[in-house]
Amino acid sequence: MDLHSIWLIWIIIGALLLLVELFTTTFFALWMAVAAIVPAILVFVYPNISLEFQIIVWIIAMFCCAFLWMKFSKRDAPLRMIDTDLIGQIGILAKRCDAENKGVLLLQKPIDGSSQWECISYEPIVAETRVVVIERINTTLLRVNFEK
Repeated sequence: MDLHSIWLIWIIIGALLLLVELFTTTFFALWMAVAAIVPAILVFVYPNISLEFQIIVWIIAMFCCAFLWMKFSKRDAPLRMIDTDLIGQIGILAKRCDAENKGVLLLQKPIDGSSQWECISYEPIVAETRVVVIERINTTLLRVNFEK
C-alpha cells in the first residue's frame, strides 16, 4: 500500500467505530472514532510517520476526547431535574415510616417512571397519611414530612 494513502485507513477505522457506536449506547466507540481523525490528519500532512507513533497519537487523542467528554458533559443534569420534581410532591404513605424504618410513598403522578418510592422521616408517620417530600437522600430513597 502506498504510504500516502495510509490516512484513508484511519478514516475507515473511524467510520467502522462510528458504525459500532450506532449499535451501542456507551459512547465508548464514539471517542475512538473521533480520535482516529487526529492520526489521519497527521499522516495526511506528514506521510512518513511511523505506525507506532500514529497509534500513540491515537491513544492520546482517545484519552483527551474521553476527558473532555467527562468534563463538559452534564451527566448529573437529569438527576437535578428529578430532584426538583420530587421535592414538594405530596403523596400517601402505603407503609409507615420513621427515621430507621423505610416506608412506602405513593405519588399521584409518576416521577422518573415510578409512582412508588421508599421513604423515611424524622418522626414516626403512620400509613395512609398525606406527606410531602422534603429531601432526596439517594436515587431510591426520599425523606418525607407531614403535609402542612
